[in-house]
Amino acid sequence: MTNTIENRPSHSQILTPKSHASVVRVRYAETDQAGMAHHSAFLPWFEVGRVELLRALGKPYQEFEAEGFHFPVREAFCRYWVPARFDDELLITTTIEEVGGASTRFAYRITRTTDATLIAEGHTLHACVDHQGKIKRLPSDVKQFLRQEA
Repeated sequence: MTNTIENRPSHSQILTPKSHASVVRVRYAETDQAGMAHHSAFLPWFEVGRVELLRALGKPYQEFEAEGFHFPVREAFCRYWVPARFDDELLITTTIEEVGGASTRFAYRITRTTDATLIAEGHTLHACVDHQGKIKRLPSDVKQFLRQEA
């Protein structure tokens, strides 16, 4: 299974109003004895994509925190298709898939930049909570921002 990469970004790029691409390189510390990227490396790569998407859309994660919002991961899923190896350059395409009343779901596709091979795909679901960790409904302006509505 492969995914074609057109106009590969040098570091990151907005693909659609709710989608963004970031590039990471597999570090040696992220590989296992078999030389493959360890499964535990993928969730931090998802985080890179998510944080960079919000920054590229014009609202870094720190601004949400300053407004009293935190988005802990409530659910995470990753399907691994083929191994990534040390020094592979990977493209993480992150999309805001769904915005609920008090949650947001991000989808991810990780492909190797040299041949566009699909390495992994998955999603994370984030609850919206306040500084005390209590569920907080998303205000309409935050929903609009996450949905990229005018």
